[in-house]
Amino acid sequence: MPSCHSTNDSARELLQNTATTEGAIIVTDEQTKGKGQRGNAWLTNPGENLTLSLVLKPSFLRLAQQFYLNMISSLAVRDTIAGLLPGAVVVVKWPNDVYLNGKKVSGILIENSLKKEVLDNSVVGIGLNVNQQKWSLEGAVSLSTVAGHQFALSLVFERLLECLEAYYLKLKAGRYEEIKQLYLQHLLGYRQRRKYRSEVVFDGIIEDVTDAGLLKMRTSGGTEYFDFKAIEFIWN
Repeated sequence: MPSCHSTNDSARELLQNTATTEGAIIVTDEQTKGKGQRGNAWLTNPGENLTLSLVLKPSFLRLAQQFYLNMISSLAVRDTIAGLLPGAVVVVKWPNDVYLNGKKVSGILIENSLKKEVLDNSVVGIGLNVNQQKWSLEGAVSLSTVAGHQFALSLVFERLLECLEAYYLKLKAGRYEEIKQLYLQHLLGYRQRRKYRSEVVFDGIIEDVTDAGLLKMRTSGGTEYFDFKAIEFIWN
């Protein structure tokens, strides 16, 4: 569609029709009220980037395993970018942002609906900066600013869908440990001492991420677990 408020909102509206099949995708050229993690806005220039939402029905996942959707989505985006930009440094920033050469290139927002103890359906919203050159916020980057040339959005879209499908099939096959290890392998700060801010600034080393998405970290006070909104990275 040319324009919409939020592809995730449009996808949820689509799900109200019970005939909606798994794999349905909402794509827009312009998202006027896009949402990111922590309630942040996700706004990009019309027609220059990828903004989409994918409908999944992962009823094979228990509530306690829902973070695996975050893992496979961020890994799919990471692999797509790494394939298009060989030699670039592409990492996942917990929980599911993707950074290219130290700057944010993609954000992901997953919204789940539950049925008892399993996931009934999920909407995976992805914003990927492809051809945009200027940003209202510092710390953003696009594929084209790194590559020095424009990309065909259709090509990036096709490769992203291929990666998403491959990882979703891994998840369906129950290859949880393989997915977890790949996520940790590409996770910013994994087994590295870095500075973070919770109630105070502290040094910590990421040791693991639980199935529910909690960040397991070794600090001067011992092992601690952090939820999504309880900690932030300090870049300088």
